[in-house]
Formats: sequence, C-alpha cells, structure tokens
Amino acid sequence: MSSMINFGIDLGTSNSLIAKFDKGQVEVFKNPNGFKESLPSVVAFRNDRILVGDQARIYVEKDPKNVASRFKRKMGTTETIKTQSAGSKTPVELSAFVLKELRNFVHSGEGVRSAVITIPASFDTVQSNATKEAGLAAGFEQVLLLQEPIAASLAYANKERGVDLRNSQWIVYDFGGGTFDVALVRIVEGELTVIDHEGDNYLGGSDLDARVVELILAPQIARRGKFTDLIGQMKSESGKYNKLWYRLLHAAESAKIELSTKSSAEVDLGMVSLEDEEGTVIDSLLTITRSELEEIIKDAVDSTVEMMKVIITRNSLRSEDLKFVLMVGGSTYIPYVRKRVEELMGIAVNTSIDPTNAIAVGAAYFAGAKEFNGGAQAAGSRAGESRIKIRTVFNRNSQEAEETFSAKVEGDLAGLFYRISNEDGSFDSGLKALSARITEDLPLREGAFNFFQFRILDGSNNVLDVGFDSIQIAQGRYSVAGQMLPEDICLVTDDVANKDTRLKKIFSKNGILPTKTKSSVEVGRTITKGSDDDIRIMVVEGPAEKHSSTNKPIGVLQITGKQINRDLMRGTEIDLTFEVSESRDHTVSAYLNGTGQEFSQVFKGTARQVDPRLLASEVLHLENRIQSEAEDATNNGRQDTADKLEKLLGKVHELMSECGSLSNDDVTDDRYKLEDKKRRVAQEVFELTASKRLDTAKAAYASAKQEVAVLVQESGNDRERHQLREVIAREQTFINSTNPERVENATSDLERLRWNILMRLPEFLTGMFENLVQRRASMNDQTLGKQLIDLGERHKSSKSWEDLRQVNGQLIDLMPETERASDGMRLYTGIV
Repeated sequence: MSSMINFGIDLGTSNSLIAKFDKGQVEVFKNPNGFKESLPSVVAFRNDRILVGDQARIYVEKDPKNVASRFKRKMGTTETIKTQSAGSKTPVELSAFVLKELRNFVHSGEGVRSAVITIPASFDTVQSNATKEAGLAAGFEQVLLLQEPIAASLAYANKERGVDLRNSQWIVYDFGGGTFDVALVRIVEGELTVIDHEGDNYLGGSDLDARVVELILAPQIARRGKFTDLIGQMKSESGKYNKLWYRLLHAAESAKIELSTKSSAEVDLGMVSLEDEEGTVIDSLLTITRSELEEIIKDAVDSTVEMMKVIITRNSLRSEDLKFVLMVGGSTYIPYVRKRVEELMGIAVNTSIDPTNAIAVGAAYFAGAKEFNGGAQAAGSRAGESRIKIRTVFNRNSQEAEETFSAKVEGDLAGLFYRISNEDGSFDSGLKALSARITEDLPLREGAFNFFQFRILDGSNNVLDVGFDSIQIAQGRYSVAGQMLPEDICLVTDDVANKDTRLKKIFSKNGILPTKTKSSVEVGRTITKGSDDDIRIMVVEGPAEKHSSTNKPIGVLQITGKQINRDLMRGTEIDLTFEVSESRDHTVSAYLNGTGQEFSQVFKGTARQVDPRLLASEVLHLENRIQSEAEDATNNGRQDTADKLEKLLGKVHELMSECGSLSNDDVTDDRYKLEDKKRRVAQEVFELTASKRLDTAKAAYASAKQEVAVLVQESGNDRERHQLREVIAREQTFINSTNPERVENATSDLERLRWNILMRLPEFLTGMFENLVQRRASMNDQTLGKQLIDLGERHKSSKSWEDLRQVNGQLIDLMPETERASDGMRLYTGIV
C-alpha cells in the first residue's frame, strides 16, 4: 500500500496547528477541548502534570515560574528554560510536548507517523535540525521541513480558482509570533519557486509584546510607585519582579489583539496584588491606546519594508512587476502593519487567506505529495515476498489535461497482468500483460484530485501486494520546484601567508535544494600515520564575500593521523563531496587520494551559546578594531571609509549599552538578538575595510604577474605559457571586482605557476636547500634533519636535482608550522 505523509504542522512561536491533505482537500484539525484550530505553544508543569496549550496559557497567571512559552526563539541554542516543578527543559523537549499534543487533534483515530513541519526561511542549519529533532522526539518516524513562505504560497495558489497565476510573481510577507520572513515567489510552468529571501529570526509578534511591556506598561507601573530598575528586575530570573514580566507579556499580547478592532484596551493585573519596593500596593489597571501601539512598532514595521525593498532592488524589479504582497502570520492582523506596508511599497496587500492557518494548510498540500519512508520500507519487504519490485515516475501535481505514468518492474513477470482505473470509472486501461516497463497516459479531471487504482494480478485474477496500489494526481494544483538555501554555504580555507582564513563558496544563497557539488583541496602539511596531527574541513553558512569569523559554523570533519593507514604527504589532493538535502541535512565526504580512504559526516551544526560577558568583550574588541581601521583609513586618505566607520562606532556604542544592561540570568532572548546585531556590524566593517585589502591584493597581483611573466619567458614550457595567457585573459573579470578574494585567487594561480617552474631550476633548489640548512636548529627532529642534510649534500654534488627536491620537501616538513608559514619561508614552501 503506497502511503503519503499527508500531515502538515505549523510549529509556531505563539500558536501551532496541524492539518491533513486528503484527496485534494485540506482539513485543519481542531482541539477536542474548545474546538479551536490553534494550540498555544505554551507548556506548563503543575506538580506531576504537563499542561499544553490553553490550559498552560491560563496557568501563567497563577504560576508563571512553571510555564514555558516562546521557546521556538531559542531553538538551536544551548539555553534551557528553567521551571520550579520540572527542572530545566530544552526548547527541543518543549517543542516535542506541543507536537505530541497536536497529534491528539487528529480525530480520525489514525496514527500520525510522519509530518511536514514548517520553519522560517531564515532558520539556520542548527535551528532547522533542532526542529527536526523535536519532531522525532514527539514520536514521528519521519520529519520533513518546509519553509514557511513556500507553505503560505502553496496555501494561496491551491485555494484560488478564479485567478490566473501562471508565470506570476509576488511577495510573501510573513510576520509571525517570533520571526519575520519576506520572500519573492514565482510560478513557472506550474511550480512554485522562492527566488530570493530576507528575514529576521528575532522579529515577531512577541517582540511587539515586549515593546508594549517595556515602553508602555512598565513605565505606567513605575510612575505609580517606587521601583529601582523595574525592567531589569523583571527580565532577570532572580529579579524581584520576574513573575511580573511573564504576566505583562501575556497581557500585552491580549491587548495587542484587542487593539486590532478597538481604539484602546485595558490591562487589569488586579488578580495578583502588585507592590512596589516599599510594600505599597500599586493600582494595576493599565491602559493602552492604538496610537501608542502604532508609535512603538513603527520602526519595526519599517524595517520589514526595508527588507522587501532590498529584495526588489537586488532582483531589478519595480513595484508594478509584482502581483501583490501576500500577508500571513498573526501580526499581519494589526491594521497598521497592512496599511504601512501598502503605503510604503505601493503594492496591494492580499489578505485572502487566513493568516493564522495558511502555513499549516500549505504544509499539508506539500505533505500530500511526499511519500512516507516507513511505508516505502514496508512496501519493499512485501514486494520482496511477491518477488516483484516496482519503481514509479509521475507528477503528483499537474497543470495538464493528462499526465504520463511510467513504471519500471523487476522480477518474474511471466503470467502476470496489470490494470489501472480511476475511482469514478471514467478510465480503465483494461487488463494488460505485465512488462518490464509500463507507460500510460492518464486523463485528469480539471481542478480536481484524481485517484487511480493500480493493480498487478496473476493468471487467476488474484491481486498481488507489490507495495504500490494507488496513483494520486492533483490537476490545476501547484507544486514546489524546490526549497532554497537562505545563506551561502562556504568552505573555510587557510590563508597562511596572511595568517588568516578565506571562504570558498560551495553553494550560493537561494540555490535550490536538494543540491550536491564536488571540490578538492590540497593537504597543507604532511600528516604522519598514528600521530595526533589532523586535517580539519570546516563548513560555515553566511555571505561568501565576508570573513569566516562573521559567519555561523555548520560543522567540522576532522581526520587525524590515527585514522589514516599511511602517511599523507603535503600537496596530496583531497576530493570533497558536499550534499544538502531538501530538509537541510549537510553531508560532507572526503576521499584521501594518498591513502585510498573515504570519510563522511552529517553536519548537524553546533548549538548556539551566547555568554553575556563574552558578548560584551567581543563588542569591545569590535570597537577597538573599528577605531584602528578608521585611523588607518584617515592616515591613508580614505576619508569616505573613515566617516562610514565612525558611523558604525555609533552602532557599537548602542550595542555596548545594551550588553551592559543584560544580566547573566536574563530570561529573554535579548542576548541572541544582540549577537546577531554584532555579527551584522562586523560584516559591515569587513565590507568597508575590504577596499584596503583589495588595493593590497591588486598590488600583489601586479607584482606576481611581472615576475612570473619573466620567469615563464626564460624557463617556462608551452603548457606554462598557456596557463599564464589564461590568467591574463580573464584579468578584467577579477581586477575590476570589489571582491579581494577573486584577485587573491588569481595571484595564487600565478604563484603556483612560478613554484612549478622554480622547482625545476637547480639554482633555486640549491638556494632552498642552503636556506633550510641554516634553519636546522629549528627542526623538530634533529637526528632525521642531519640525515636528510647529509643526503641532500650528496644529491647536490651529484646534481640529482629531483632527489634534492624531495629532500627539500622532507626538511620543510620538519620545520615548526609557525616558521613554515612565516614570510621568510613562503617562497620555499610554495604557500601563498
């Protein structure tokens, strides 16, 4: 029996939903208790009971210390949420409780064995893997991830029947409870593709709630009594007013919702007596007006519009090129958000789908086209019993009037037949002899879900169980061309000459998943069998044109001397294969040409950890770097760069102030927001100072080109002359680039060419040998060093230049790495 996943889940910061795809329709399940579609993503611990959803949300008024919410914002971090009754719980554990509760919504009695769970498009690898881990912890056998803008677009495109969406494009504006995503979506030949994306994992409705608390409610309370640092005391886990923080957040969210339809809202905290530091009871009836709310969220909304403008500019579009802005996410219920976006963008907003359930609906559509692997495995075992194996190919979503079904059949086919018919009886292939290949053109009912029965029968008309019995095709529905990468994926390589690292782009941002590519690197130093020496293949995500330190690490494949079966010589090539699945699983494989071994690892990423004290130190270091770079720019006549760096200093000073007010036991996710801000400032600094590096790179290239041209003319062969001409022929593509790495890579090509020629020249090999002899005292193994030097002297005397070259290489390997990488050794090691 073929089986599809069918179930889609929106695991939200504020609320979560579950929906099912069934024969072309999607049903959003309701909670048996209260019959609401959405389940608040809140977990409470009351003695030995675990409360999830509305019950937990209500319990926050009574015992906030035992209630956890907004934990999606901390997915992929090392942080735990502390409760008095149940101890510390990770965001993954808490998310699993929510997912388990959603499974109870399914009233049909069937077991939910697999699901598609949505994630923000801007989620990084660690956050994505944490979401998948939560699904597995909740008992799902298989979890696929789907980016929320794609889910929203699927929900819209498959809902509308009277609108021609062919070859159209729009913006998805997803302002949810915890995150913001904006994506450019295009339909081409019936498939949805995300063309470009921007987002902020720390901008959502919960941030608007926090603003209401910090800028409206807390100041009202502070004016009515005596408080010292009320907000700081609320945010600190050990603060006197920590419980008040949770109550006010809950009240702010309710008031925000009320203000969508009213001009003012009241917050009554009278259920719990509120006293100031002197024990005076404070009047806890507070008021918020719609105009106050709009004033404090204005800059946040404007920042979302700026992200939209970035996408439009980057893709050379105009407002009139876009069909509409599709509004999803609970925060788009706020009238001001809709009005402001339409006003600043000049594009009509589309609110035709339910902002709260659109993500779950789209996830269900996606799940309806994805096979359940557990079912496939079971089918395989049954297929083995019937000695027939079948592999099928057909589009599950089609815009055509008919769709071709193909199958490859293996096994003993003698005396067997097949038959395909649809459920309404309008098509029947008739009984046909089973062959190794089957092809049938299946007619489709327009705008409908088409269900065909597929049977294999023996000579007695008995149906054989081959693990596949139905063909399901939705006509006029839209499918997904593939999910996209939210960031560049890069390999970190050593830049020994500059005692730094470089980034080599593996996959580009917005590339379609799944994807696979190959690359190669050279071993920089000899790795001795059985030693602790190692090779580290490090992968990061983030802009390839920035520095590796400003990007997020995904993982490291480490290969040590203890793992190899023979010495791995310097210069040996390692063939690398990189793969990323549709659900963002990163697999890196390395084949060592020198040993014939292959190593492979699936990267799950390192959980994010931010220590407020370390963060403050990093911001201080960033301030010092900016000041130094600004001074250097001024001294070298780059006043425009110096002025821009001075402006960045203002951002750093704001960061320093915010870090200073952050307590070590802060219960919010402010530390992660501040680290993201610091990362963005560091990237801006790198971008501004790249011009200095670019000038240096261009000068180094010009010098190398001149030297290599002379060397090639005097001692080069035809192949080397051709290589030089090739570098010069593409000169304009990198010399006019603003990316210094492109120029540096060209210089590296020239240096390798020079090295290959020099290594044939007796005078160079002799000079290298004499230089190494002078450095003998620094060698790691004096005995071996003496033996090699004696051998080298004999080779020099006998003019055995190839043998001398090998001795030079062995002597270099005996040098400390710091000296091998020093400027004095660069020419002799070929490291540039």
